[in-house]
Amino acid sequence: MFQEEYDKLTRGEKNQFSEAINELLYKEFILRKAYDRKSQMFKADPTYLFIERHFSLIEEYLAFIDVTLTKDDDDGVIFIVSDIEMNHLRLDIVTTLLVYALRSFYESAISKDPQERNVLMSSSSLMSLLQESGLSNISKRLSLATIASSLRTLDSFNIITRYSNTYGDPSYKFYILPTIRYVISTEKMNDLYSFLTQKPEESNSSMLFNTFSAPKEEETKSDFNDVATPVETKMGVDIPVDFNDGDK
Repeated sequence: MFQEEYDKLTRGEKNQFSEAINELLYKEFILRKAYDRKSQMFKADPTYLFIERHFSLIEEYLAFIDVTLTKDDDDGVIFIVSDIEMNHLRLDIVTTLLVYALRSFYESAISKDPQERNVLMSSSSLMSLLQESGLSNISKRLSLATIASSLRTLDSFNIITRYSNTYGDPSYKFYILPTIRYVISTEKMNDLYSFLTQKPEESNSSMLFNTFSAPKEEETKSDFNDVATPVETKMGVDIPVDFNDGDK
């Protein structure tokens, strides 16, 4: 069935097919709109549109290597899930804390403007958020250099995208993309919130990200290449988190 449908593609479409598969396997996330720095606008992404048109064909192809293709129309995100839990990327403590901070900033911004899907953030706002939230005191590894490195990692997976300057510059801006909602599950985000804000003897009933219901069952530990969208939430990846990483 796959071969029959694939053979119907033109030579140009077969080239697009190859490019789409490789981009999916490399970046994990493809967004409906990608930021174009030249025009400073978000434009329709040709790869997303191609995958959308040939979703069943690409879905069938990826199934051969035990990878599931998923699309969220609300957020305009297409992503893949490794069904056999391979090719994992374990986030270090700095990247984990940044994802937590960026997700918090993102949810706050879109709660004020539900139609917005891409949230602009400056380096000064990020540093202020890390300080005000107490995250800057969690790990001794947090520094301008490690933050820049983690931001580059998130950028490579289409979690954020640079707007001005580079992450190594004293001042820069970047967009937080809707894919930030798929990096760490709501349950894990709330676990981290409890870890950061509550004493061991205190109740963990307080939830920062209570706009989404936590999944009924514990999700499989995974990473950017193992996204799994829970039925009750919009988030998918449940990345292994070591809260005490490097600070003993």
